[in-house]
Amino acid sequence: MKYSPSEYEQARRELDRRRNEAEKIQKTHRDEVALKCPELVKIEQEMANAGLSVIKALGMGDDSQDFIKFLETTNLDAQKRRAELLKENGYPEDYLKVKYFCSKCNDKGFKDGFMCSCHKVLLKNIAYKKLCSQFPVDKCSFENFDLSFYPDFGSDITPHKRMSAVFSFCKNYAEDFSSRSQSILMLGETGLGKTHLSLAIAGQVIRRGFGVIYASTQNILNKLESEKFGRSDTSDTEKNLIECDLLILDDLGTEFSTQFTVSAIYNIINSRLLASKPTVISTNLTMEQLESVYTQRISSRILSEYTILQFDGTDIRQLKTR
Repeated sequence: MKYSPSEYEQARRELDRRRNEAEKIQKTHRDEVALKCPELVKIEQEMANAGLSVIKALGMGDDSQDFIKFLETTNLDAQKRRAELLKENGYPEDYLKVKYFCSKCNDKGFKDGFMCSCHKVLLKNIAYKKLCSQFPVDKCSFENFDLSFYPDFGSDITPHKRMSAVFSFCKNYAEDFSSRSQSILMLGETGLGKTHLSLAIAGQVIRRGFGVIYASTQNILNKLESEKFGRSDTSDTEKNLIECDLLILDDLGTEFSTQFTVSAIYNIINSRLLASKPTVISTNLTMEQLESVYTQRISSRILSEYTILQFDGTDIRQLKTR
């Protein structure tokens, strides 16, 4: 899964905060207990010393076994006395224990050299919140996609039938998504639900733990141009666009077309296809317009390699306004 450097940094800071908070609370408990029952602190120190002695005894050879057993018995007795004293003084048995948010990695984010599950969940939640802050992801879900706005009359394949099929495809795509899923081209006029379904896909895919970049094509090209010509302090946008698990480009064709933008779009599309990484593109252009606006090598790559979803109906935003 690919996340941005800022998301990894935010996760690291949160892990540090959790660990420091847990250890701060434990210190407060120790200070409290030390005032009320100094013997408990003495027992805690005895247990810590016994642990160090066991480590030292491991290098004593054959004579170490009996000594280690003695230390273990001593430690068990100390634990029993500690539990009894805590209970006598009205404290739970684990009152002096550091209660980390994650007991598997003690809020370090890694265990035995591998990323802990708590770290993965944290990154996923950070990415989702970031997407929600930039786009109305919570308002654009599969649950609130309303097919009643699409008329069920006219030709044999009515807008309602076509969009029901498109909806089912997108929902299944998000639920079954993998890093090797197919790429999608969403075609259709303004207000037919392309952004809604692409955001619904983004939200579901992120919740399943994949790294998603969602942005308008124009914004991405602006950022790439700023980085290329030295107007930005960062330079990792292109790498993130190519390496993320799912890239969603909204409104292809609304950007101001230049030699740079056409080249940048081709590089993104071609690089992800070569890496077998899925991309979702939405556009108001028809297939004929795509072929005329972009070079043959771009349009042919999209039209031949992407699954094409044709959106149909009447501008839903206008219907809602009425």
